[in-house]
This record gives sequence, structure tokens and C-alpha cells, in this order.
Amino acid sequence: MVSLRNMSVAAALLMGMSGQSLAQTVGLGTTQGGATGQIATAIAQIVTQHGGIQVRPQPVANTAQYIPAINAGQMEFGIANAPQTSNAFTGTGMSPGQPSPNLRMVATLFPFNAGLLATKASGIATYADLKGKKLPWFPENSLGDSIMRASLEAGGLKPEDVTRVPMPNFPRMFDAFKGGQTDVTIATTGSQNTIDFQQSIAGGIRFLAFKPTDAAILAKWLPGATVRKVPVSPTNPGVEENTLVFSYDYTLFTYANMNEDVVYKMTKAMFERGKELRATSPLWEDYDPKELGRGIGVPFHPGAIRLYKENGVKVAP
Repeated sequence: MVSLRNMSVAAALLMGMSGQSLAQTVGLGTTQGGATGQIATAIAQIVTQHGGIQVRPQPVANTAQYIPAINAGQMEFGIANAPQTSNAFTGTGMSPGQPSPNLRMVATLFPFNAGLLATKASGIATYADLKGKKLPWFPENSLGDSIMRASLEAGGLKPEDVTRVPMPNFPRMFDAFKGGQTDVTIATTGSQNTIDFQQSIAGGIRFLAFKPTDAAILAKWLPGATVRKVPVSPTNPGVEENTLVFSYDYTLFTYANMNEDVVYKMTKAMFERGKELRATSPLWEDYDPKELGRGIGVPFHPGAIRLYKENGVKVAP
């Protein structure tokens, strides 16, 4: 027979559990480290605290590993830049012949500003200065491959004009840059990695600047990307003058048959907690909840559409 005391203890334990511990747990696909990892951590933190669901980042080496899992309904959510998400949906560009037609948009988050970051000791000040330097080189049709080829074209160079150091993924690229195995790295303005580079690399770092006319080159290699001016700021190490970097939107997505109420809760927390998200890091500086419905050619999930309609947010296809 169960005693009243034991029943009271059990009841107290249940009442003591937080709403977070009883909430549904969902996975959020992300890459290891870097700005993408920072974005995933911020989303997980804010949505878990305020959305009634537990979000757990599931980091892997690259985006190509989790997008197919989300498309197949084996993972609930993922984040990636707009060119990658769009290419994955259609099976073109960085995802040749491998369409993921079940992807559905949850939110277009904010402009993601990045470029090539060089050590000052390397003497690299422009993209043309990359000639003869050691550059990280990625598998064909990957994001890193597209960025490096666009960067070389902006400097009037070809792959054979540089020393190519093979890289399997971005975490390895960051380590190679810190260890002096390469002269440049792809980096995001205001990211923790960039802050770490500034603090650990002797002589300092600098972002290379694109020209306004390079927008067409970037759009060719990274559909939806353009150039964007980043101001000098203590939160933007490596930016020593107002610098044009490349910019594309970052996206949060799920799959077509994902539970509508869960997607609604995720979207609601993202919409209502803009102040908290912006406070997590400079990456979120341009986050605007009223712009979450911006389209990239991938359909939005009904759960997200419901939240946006309730709040007058325009949803573009």
C-alpha cells in the first residue's frame, strides 16, 4: 500500500518539475562551432526558456549531413544560409541532383555577413593579394568551395594562382588558420571565432573588402548573396574601416509533415523574444521579427504561417 507521505512526495516532485522538463524535445541541426553553432545555441536557449518545447542543438561537421535527415523527417529543425537551403530544396548548385522537396521554411532570420579574414602578417589587404597565398580549399559544390571561388574571381584570380590546402569542413579551417597553415579563413563579422582570432593571432587580423561591382560575382556563386557594408565597431574585430563583405540571409526550416503546433510554438517564441535573441551576440543585431516571413523560394510550414497571419507578418514564397 502506498502511504500518503509517499504520495505527497511524488506529487511534490512532479509539481517541482519545470515546464521545460515536461515539454516535447526537438532536435536542431547545426554545424560544429563557428557562427552557425552560435545561432543554434541562441535559438535553443530562447525557445526552450519561452516556447514550451525543449530544443537541443545536434551539431555535425557540415550542413549536408543534416538537411537530408530533416527532409526525411528524422530530425525536426535545422539552420543554414539561404543559398544552401534553396539549393537543397531544388537539388541544384551546392546540392546537385539531390533535391530535398520536403523542406519547409520556419523563418528567415537575419542577414549573415561574412568574408575572407587574413592575418595582417600575411600582407594580404585585397582579394588580388591572394595570389600565391595559402588558402583553405573545400570539396567541389560545397559552401566553402563556392565562397573561395567567388573570392578569387573578385580578385581577378583562378584556383591555380594560389596554394590550395585541402579542408574537410569549417572547424578544421578555423584550426588551420589559427595554426598558421593557411593565410586566410572564411569568417563571420561579430562571431565568437573572429573575436578569438583577434585575441590569439599575433599582429592582428583584417577582413578583405569586396567592391560594389563584386555583387554580380557573389550572386553567381552564392544565389541570393550580395555585398553589404559593415561598420567599424568594437563588436566587429577585423573591420578597420567600413568594409563591404558578402551577405545572405540565414534560415530556420523543418519538414512538411512536422507537427503544426510544435512549429507554431517555435515560431511564436522566435517572434516574441526578439530582444532576448538580439542580446545573445552581435550576429543577431539586424534580427527583426516582422521580417521573418521573407521568402527564398521554399514554401513556409503551416505552423509558421499561422503565427505570421495572427501578427500581420507578410509571408513571401
